Amino acid sequence: MRYRLREETLRLQLGDLEVRRQIFDHLPLDPLHAEWFRHRAWVRTIHGTTRIEGNSLSDVEVEEVLASSPSRFPRQDALEVLGTQAALELVDEVAPHLEVAIGEPLIREIHRRVLDGIDELLTPGEYRRGNNRVTDGDGNTIFTTPPSGDVPDLMRQYGLWLGAGFDERPAPVAAALAHLEFVAIHPFYDGNGRTARALARLFLVRHGYSLGGLVSLDAYLDQDRRDYFAAIRQATGGSYEPGYDATPFVSYFLGALIGAADHVLKRMKGLHQVLIALRRDIASEALPAPLLDGLAYAWINRSLRPADYIRITGRTKQSASGDLQAAVKLRYLVARGETKRRRYLLGPTFGAIGMEAPASSPADRLN
Repeated sequence: MRYRLREETLRLQLGDLEVRRQIFDHLPLDPLHAEWFRHRAWVRTIHGTTRIEGNSLSDVEVEEVLASSPSRFPRQDALEVLGTQAALELVDEVAPHLEVAIGEPLIREIHRRVLDGIDELLTPGEYRRGNNRVTDGDGNTIFTTPPSGDVPDLMRQYGLWLGAGFDERPAPVAAALAHLEFVAIHPFYDGNGRTARALARLFLVRHGYSLGGLVSLDAYLDQDRRDYFAAIRQATGGSYEPGYDATPFVSYFLGALIGAADHVLKRMKGLHQVLIALRRDIASEALPAPLLDGLAYAWINRSLRPADYIRITGRTKQSASGDLQAAVKLRYLVARGETKRRRYLLGPTFGAIGMEAPASSPADRLN
């Protein structure tokens, strides 16, 4: 594959990212809290990568679809979430197995799962046989793609390129290049963006940049869509042309990884302050002791269902109801929805702790 890369401009970002990787490798994080942060990252990743492509579900609704309640939501939106879940599960499953080559067969299978059950006219896993273009969320053209007759040969070269290891470039750079070239070729009718981001995830996880599964790059990209699309266009120009300068997108991608990591580190710091406040209210008997875990989960996950609280604490349904009422009374939580589908959202007391400052950057907006 032919592209240009000004590697000297990336050194500082690669160094900053390596610092984050070391931090995540040695986090003194409670295992239970780590599990909850991973769950949150998983939901946010599926929500982010589908929302970039126009999916209308909220993160709470995505979580409900993943929890086996897809029939309540628009069919295509729910199927996009479930297909993306299956594709990312495949990525995470094969990532540790170096004997599984990253090439055309795996790309086709990822794409099949992304579009599974949505519409056979989209020909999951089959290259397009017509023209296509890359658009943003408002339908504006970002750039035009190569003619469909060129796609099979371009993808053959691309698959060989992936397998060759990008001349042993750092994994985050390889992930960015894999994403960019795939989007530039745009080999399928639909699902190209989700597949490109899944391939980037595959390189990051396989080569030690999963950041403990605690970070959602896709959520960052979703919140920063304007700059994300602009970086793709800046690198590729208005149409696919081998030899493009990949540096603007690679630099953007590395910065997005750093921003997504910093967002989670900020959330972890915030959790420490939340736990201090909760312990104070429990010591004064303003809150029942089981709410320490329940409200920590709510803060990490941004909401809490009664069933979550019962599962986390082992409380009976009646005791859980009383506990949650106490949390509402102290305005830690706000109840939303009917009893059968009630969900508790974060209340103003969390803001008083200082954990809900106004957003000032994409990372700050990443709920």
